[in-house]
Amino acid sequence: MLPKKKTNISYVIREESEPLHKNGVNAIVIAGSPKNCIFTASRDSIIRSWDVGSTKHQVRLTNTYEHHNDWVNSIFYIPKHDLLFSGSSDTSVKIWDASKGFVMSSLRTHRDYVKKLAYAPDQDVFASAGLDKKIYVWDVCTLKCLTTSHNTVTTNLCEGHKDSIYSLAITSNSSLLVSGGTEHFLRLWDPRTSTKIAKLKGHTDNVKALVLNHDGTLLLSGSSDGSVRLWSVGQQRCISTFRYHNEGVWAICTNSTFRKFYSGGREALLYETDLKTSESELIVKETEPILDIVCEDDRYLWVGTTNTAVNRWDSVPDNEVVRRISSNRTTSTPTAHNAASGCNGVKMNGVQPCPRVTSPSLTIPGGKGLKKVYTLSDKQHVICTNGDDEGFLYNILHARLVKELGKIDIKEELASHNKPEYVPNWFTADVKTGMLSIHLDESDCYAAWVCAKDESGVNDNKINYGGFVVHGLLKNWAASGKCGDEDMGELREVLCSKQFRIPPYTPFALIEGSDGCGRTLFRVKVDETGNPNDSRILDELIPNWIYNIRVKNEMPKFTKIAFYIEPYTTDPAPKSREGRLSANDFLSISKVIEYVEDKIIRPQETGNQPSHEISIYCNKTKLEPTMDLRTVKHTIWKSGTDLRLMYMTTTSPS
Repeated sequence: MLPKKKTNISYVIREESEPLHKNGVNAIVIAGSPKNCIFTASRDSIIRSWDVGSTKHQVRLTNTYEHHNDWVNSIFYIPKHDLLFSGSSDTSVKIWDASKGFVMSSLRTHRDYVKKLAYAPDQDVFASAGLDKKIYVWDVCTLKCLTTSHNTVTTNLCEGHKDSIYSLAITSNSSLLVSGGTEHFLRLWDPRTSTKIAKLKGHTDNVKALVLNHDGTLLLSGSSDGSVRLWSVGQQRCISTFRYHNEGVWAICTNSTFRKFYSGGREALLYETDLKTSESELIVKETEPILDIVCEDDRYLWVGTTNTAVNRWDSVPDNEVVRRISSNRTTSTPTAHNAASGCNGVKMNGVQPCPRVTSPSLTIPGGKGLKKVYTLSDKQHVICTNGDDEGFLYNILHARLVKELGKIDIKEELASHNKPEYVPNWFTADVKTGMLSIHLDESDCYAAWVCAKDESGVNDNKINYGGFVVHGLLKNWAASGKCGDEDMGELREVLCSKQFRIPPYTPFALIEGSDGCGRTLFRVKVDETGNPNDSRILDELIPNWIYNIRVKNEMPKFTKIAFYIEPYTTDPAPKSREGRLSANDFLSISKVIEYVEDKIIRPQETGNQPSHEISIYCNKTKLEPTMDLRTVKHTIWKSGTDLRLMYMTTTSPS
């Protein structure tokens, strides 16, 4: 029996409302009239719907769909059910009520990233696939009946891939399913029986895009090898190869008649190709690599890229002066064994052809996502920067943006914020989604203890950073009817302070894995943890290392540091190994001074003594009273041996 994987916790520091994409757009779906609605699925983990038809040349956000915890990679919409389906890198497939914007159920059958969904409308089934090398075929009518109490479902499984799957296509009657990925070839399946039909070879790199015509007789495939191939499914061979892309092809779509197809990818160029004449034309030059292309009414092209904005381009107007390039299309005769491939580049006489369309007819605006994150020395704050080198200061404990720093030089900014202090690492941070995510791992979450002054500035509250956050995230959760707040002592007083409350809209997730990478088991917002259904799920999923802190209030033991204290000397070796002391690693040097005063100096005094000051040294460096033992050991002592401190007394001026 395999050992159970660790369950960790991650939370996202964000605004209550995120109306604009903070990362690239992986997928676009047109809901069609009369709704005039566009769904966009972003790498920021959020799906958004937009009204693009009510007002000319304007768009309006109509809804957000927030329950994924990682990139949303693929979506499709079923108008007759008003259901939206999504697949994500959090390994789940989710079913949404499109009008109300809430998630109806989550399918957690996949064990790795879900990269692609493909829907067969005639039979009301769809397929899902991803990096776990599995293809599952689902019945939509069955999934519609799922509830929180009845959430088990059977599915057909297509097995045979030996590597990750990145692309899927299915016929409308679900008689044929095609899959592609890092194996470089295509696999044909009968999804009704989960049987393999054939394997098509030709590509030399990851197959990222697949499109079938309506009856499943023709197939287009795009690959990271830079080529687009046209296949005869009946003959099970490639009949044409198009090589006008200089870099990987990541997205393909066709017009309604399968006469033309549109392709784009890494080089940010979008081409239109006529399958009858073999002519290819540069339509659009985007600013970032193209992730998805959708054709609307055989006139408009919606394009999602690694940029946060989504553009709609008008592809219809044909200008006689537009330059056309002809890809070297080779058509195989029935007696040919292989389809030869052309090798024409996209440049004519060394000059890049001008795109047919130079500006979009409509744009769904995007926001500025975070690109880099830097953890400060206090392990309580981080600085993030976006693509414009604008800086943002965040407080990790309070899960809030503290300050917008404007345009910054990151080296100068870090130098101004970092102090000569050492606090153990207790979290990891990333901006993979364009927003700040914080990950807490069982191995080090409770490593950082600090002394925090209360409002009077007199009493020291001993606070564990990780324990503080765990309590804050689960403050409303009553585990099996036990709140666990009764005996929280100092921590309860701190948590009840308004300035230390984690925002109620903060989402967090329980993840099977580490550093936020793994299988998301459950996602919930802070203010939802008190709901009966969410509380029950937390009861089942919360790991012991969180339960013991939150419910039993079993705070972790302090980390101890061993040290010696002796009179100041230039002798490199300690005078004696007797009197070895041990204290909490966050003990301040001011406390050491008090110890020297009370336990060493005063017992030796006789009669009236002049007042004096005590200074503590390490490696001939005078220590500030505010420093703590672990900072001294890691920044000044810099040795694995026991810390050696020395004291010096000086007479105070009268």
